[in-house]
Amino acid sequence: MTRADLARVVRLGIVLGALGVAGAALAQAMSVGRLQRALQDAPHTEVRFTELRESRWLAAPIESSGIMRSNATVLEKQVEQPRRETWRILGDRMQMSVPGSDTVKEIPLDKAPAAAALAYTLRSVMAGNLEALDKDFELALSGDERDWTLRLTPRDQDVARQLKQVNLQGAGRRLSTIIILEAQGDRTTTRLHYPQ
Repeated sequence: MTRADLARVVRLGIVLGALGVAGAALAQAMSVGRLQRALQDAPHTEVRFTELRESRWLAAPIESSGIMRSNATVLEKQVEQPRRETWRILGDRMQMSVPGSDTVKEIPLDKAPAAAALAYTLRSVMAGNLEALDKDFELALSGDERDWTLRLTPRDQDVARQLKQVNLQGAGRRLSTIIILEAQGDRTTTRLHYPQ
């Protein structure tokens, strides 16, 4: 290798190194507002999910799967396995129904502050409205646009007695995982599966 070739390789290395540093800096430039805009730009009104519920009170973790739908006013989880049931989170209540039954069980959210906080969180997240959560949660964003995690910790002590934390994980415009950590140690991990 000639001295000129060596100089070209060194220059190329410096340029590639600078581009790599610049690319990493751009990828790290993530804020809650930027993540919110990315989530709002992603169409995700219907997505398949798998869920794992772990608790010291259960003999074994419970796995479920189905379809999650969301719009501005409701978040619906249509569970297909292990048994069919539908959960709807509305502005002031949660509803649960099973196929073949006219009975709809309702939980008024004003009677259950932790359930209300969780319901509000899930609806806001699926709508891509993260900044609205800042009033009720401390938001801690880490990672970059290629691989990010947003940790939500309740500000209200009554809520924190039951709900320890909600972790959101994703890549780019897609939320991929919702992890709910309850104060007594229960954990629910929901993974979202988008169509190709």
